[in-house]
Order: sequence, then structure tokens, then C-alpha cells
Amino acid sequence: MDGHDNPNFKRRRILFGAASLGLALIAVVAWLTLRDPGDVSNTKATFTTTTTKPVAPTDVKWPLYGYDAARTKWFRTSAKLGPPYHRMWSYRGKKVLEFSPVVGPTGLYLLDNGATVRRINKETGKQIWRRGLGSLAASSPALPGDGRVYAVTLLTSPGSGHGSATAMNAITGKTIWSRQLPSRAESSPLISGNRMIFGTEDGTVFCLNKANGHTVWTYSAGGSVKAALALSSGRLYFGDYSGTIQAISLKSGKRIWARSAGGRFYSTPAVAWGRIYEGSTDGRMYSYTTSGELAWARQTGNYVYSSPAVADIPGIGPTVFAGSYDGTFYAWSAKTGSTTWTYPAGGKISGGAFVIGNLVWFSDLGNKRVVALRASSGKWVFQIGTGAFSPAVTDGRNMYLVGYGDMFGLRPVHNKK
Repeated sequence: MDGHDNPNFKRRRILFGAASLGLALIAVVAWLTLRDPGDVSNTKATFTTTTTKPVAPTDVKWPLYGYDAARTKWFRTSAKLGPPYHRMWSYRGKKVLEFSPVVGPTGLYLLDNGATVRRINKETGKQIWRRGLGSLAASSPALPGDGRVYAVTLLTSPGSGHGSATAMNAITGKTIWSRQLPSRAESSPLISGNRMIFGTEDGTVFCLNKANGHTVWTYSAGGSVKAALALSSGRLYFGDYSGTIQAISLKSGKRIWARSAGGRFYSTPAVAWGRIYEGSTDGRMYSYTTSGELAWARQTGNYVYSSPAVADIPGIGPTVFAGSYDGTFYAWSAKTGSTTWTYPAGGKISGGAFVIGNLVWFSDLGNKRVVALRASSGKWVFQIGTGAFSPAVTDGRNMYLVGYGDMFGLRPVHNKK
């Protein structure tokens, strides 16, 4: 009997054909799932033309990660804070500095990856005190101007699996209160009124009484909340590791809206012009309205861990700045998402962007450098050959640049001592 007439052969051929078709369908689904998502544009999405200037305590120059509660990472100033610089001091640490310090009249407060908080003299770079909070941390502390500094940690001890939240006396470093968390925390805390707000890896957002650390409310997200939360008009905005962007009430912690986007969100959102801006591991920068409507999304081609800065720049208007793992630093129109300019950094960019005066700063992790560009054009202005994640903060007079494990106090030569 001819093999092609053998019913068993025919059955095997049918089964093989079905299996091949099944594999082809799986391949198509996988391609649709894994391919780079494209750009999205919604020209009808609401955009306000004005943004409220953030209000910070007059004695605190940079109180939170991202500068203000909306995490705009935009320090408005007409002071000449660009180069050339006089180096006042250098701080050489033994641990990675993943996040920038906060700045007040009593000094710089720095939390390194070894979970040690340090108070550093702004003029000399000398350490005044240090306080060990655990074994691992990856966030900025908060300095709201109430005489205290607040911080969270990933691990209280190696292998513990949980972090902590702590309040310390800003002058002495003495612990005022500390509480163990059920999970790890690397969400730079937000202080609003008498509340301390941050997220944890088990998907919980905590709102604590900043006076004693007692729980005011908690909110359960669908994935790890690693980034800091942004606050605007009584609403907290953040993305989580389930790929969801959401808004919850500052007062009650109740969900207002949630939208499924893509990838995972490590990036801290920035809120301005009635919009939320946040980067995702699906390679896109997203813009949602504060009511939860997708305004636009722009694909970069690789992870966007970078937390965006937003600023109204003379000549180009409201702009979103962020870097990508594709080695490019981007400036997008805040309204439409169209690309205003790009800068080819060459190395992957992981940390956030900061706009200080007329310059935008970022760290090029791939090439270990801190870079300053002209915010209006993307023209290179300055760089220093050490850098990883968070680039710079200021007190309005001096610049404080953050390297991989070191920090520098720089005084613009335009500013006389």
C-alpha cells in the first residue's frame, strides 16, 4: 500500500498540519504581544495652558524627590546656575547613589544604597551625622521643613524581605519613630500636611501619620508600586508593575480611576497642564489627562525607566524631558507628544531628568557621566565624568551633582561668594 493511502499516515499528516497551524497561530500571537507598541495620539484630550507654580517651604530649597509634590522636577529660576563652575568640595562614598539628596537650610540629606542617611554641610561637603536604617535603599528622603527628615528602605537587614519607614530629627539625626513594613519600599516618600505617602513592592500604598508613623489608610494596587507618587489637586497619581496608571484620593485612599497601559511602571510620574506623564518598560512615554483619558504615547524603542521632567521652556513651550534605554534623551511637546528634539547620549539612560533654570540635566548610565543640555534646543553645555541615575539638585545658588558613588558641590563662577 502506498504510504500516502495509509489512513494512519493521513491522520498523522492532518495532526501535523493542525500542530503546524497551532504553532503558527502561537507565533503570530507572540509577535503581536512582544512587538514594540506604536505611537498613540488623541488630539481631543484636555490640555490646560497654565500650570500652578509649586509652593515649597521658604527655608527648604529642594524638599522632595522631583522637587515638588507634583514631581515636575522643574526648578524655576532666573539665576545663572550654568557653567563654568568652581568646585567647592567632593564627597566620595562607598555605596551607589541611586537617588538625589534633598536640600534645606541645615544641609543636604542623602540616602545611599546601603540604607544610610547622611546630613552633609552644603558649603564644605563634610558629614555632620549619619544614621543607618538597614541594609538596602533606593530612594530620596523627604525634608518638608518641619524639623524632620523622612525615609523608606528596601531591607532592614540582608535577607529580611521587608523594609521600613522612619522619621528623624533633621538637626541631630535622632530617630523619632520607625516602623517595619510588610514589604520592601523604594518609593521616595511624599509629605503633604500631616501625611507621609509611599508605595511598596507588595502593591500597597501607605499613608502614615507623619507625627507617629501610624497608618491613616492603605490602598492595594495590582502590582508593585516602586516609583514615587505625584500629588495634584488632592489626587495621588502613580503607575505600578501590572502596567496600570491610577489616581486615588489623598484624603481617603479610595480609587478614582485606573487605566491599563503597557509594560511596567518604575518611572515616577510628573503632573502639569492637566496631564500625567510617565515612562514604561514597554518603551513608551505616556500622557494621560488627570481624568484618566489617554492623550498620547510615544515609542522610544527600549525601556523608559527615566522619570520625566516637565517645564515651560521659552521658545518651545510646555515640554516633557526623559531618557530611554535606547541611548537617546528626548524632548517631547507636552500637549501633542511630537518630538521637539533629541540628543544621542549613546549609553542607556535609567534615571530621571531635572530642569534647573534653562538647562536640563540627566545621567548617562551607559557612559557613567552627568550631562547638561540647553533645554530649548538639546545643545550640549556641560558634563562630568561620573554619573549613573540622578544627576543634580540645587539650592538656587549652588549646584550639587550626583555621580555613581560620589557627589560634588559646584558654585557657578557668576555667583560671588
